Amino acid sequence: MSSYKIQKSLDLTGTSCAGPIGELSGVMDEIGVGEAVEVILGDEATKKDVVAWVTKKGYKVVSETKEGNKFKLIIQK
Repeated sequence: MSSYKIQKSLDLTGTSCAGPIGELSGVMDEIGVGEAVEVILGDEATKKDVVAWVTKKGYKVVSETKEGNKFKLIIQK
């Protein structure tokens, strides 16, 4: 398991479509390589969109958990 420092936690459960990716994109631009962001998402469709975006950008999902109907991802730059 790689070590990383979570720089920010984003609760994006109230947003959908391009909202979460727009917010996440801004935060990812601010952090350094090897640092990570925790993202909480409210539905499966948004999670799939975010994971696709992360892959396209060359970032890495280092942890994915489901708590109730929410998804928590740790994304490393």
